[in-house]
Amino acid sequence: MLVLVLAGCAHGRGVLTPVVAEPSKPGPGPAIGAAPGSSAPVHSGTAPGVRFTFDGGLGEPVGDASGRLGLRSRKAAGGQLSAVPHEGGLAVRFPGRCEHYGAESCERAILQSGPAEFLNPHRGSFTFGASLLVQPNETSKGANVVQKGFSVGDSQFKLQVDGEAGQPSCVIVGTSSATIYVALASRSVADGRWHRVACSRSNSLLTVSVDGAEAGRATIPSSLSISNSDPLCIGGKGTSANNDQFIGVIDDVFVTRTA
Repeated sequence: MLVLVLAGCAHGRGVLTPVVAEPSKPGPGPAIGAAPGSSAPVHSGTAPGVRFTFDGGLGEPVGDASGRLGLRSRKAAGGQLSAVPHEGGLAVRFPGRCEHYGAESCERAILQSGPAEFLNPHRGSFTFGASLLVQPNETSKGANVVQKGFSVGDSQFKLQVDGEAGQPSCVIVGTSSATIYVALASRSVADGRWHRVACSRSNSLLTVSVDGAEAGRATIPSSLSISNSDPLCIGGKGTSANNDQFIGVIDDVFVTRTA
């Protein structure tokens, strides 16, 4: 499948680059391991990641489960975030769908950390994702779930649910190339039910899984490195009119990398 994706965090603008995403294959994902064969930083062992359950509500800062990183809300055009019940705890509902995508009048609201260099995976294996609730009428042209970094002049990892079909995809961009690599899921999550979506990079493979089953994959260079000083963004890439606002509910956001 040929995929053209415009990626970016905060206010960066991406470059459309074709990347061939391989069809989903059955079976478990690849084993976690560091990428060999380059002078770029390689890490081994384990390092702390982050996990946001939101069970403590939206009092700022919203801390992750280990207290390593805090989130603050950023809002525009009357956009609001609200805490809603989910599995005995809380999740975050983001603003509703706007009739005119990208209009200045569209409500925007996201959660954003400060600089989070400790989450940089470099060339190592890592996973990130979230639990999502998206109704069939809540899909949109752009819907960013979680991301860190820019796609131009930087590096990036991102989970999104772009497009009317509601198919999640995982995106990564390395420090030395503007090529945007995308693993697109073969199924939609916009069905009014909760789904667990995870992205995993291991050596030369990027995969997207839905509810524990691999749903798509793309081949990437094993030398690709992701390293930046940018914040972690949840629910959108900023508060500009074209912020790729997520519509729906997000819970249990996580990033886990090797050390």
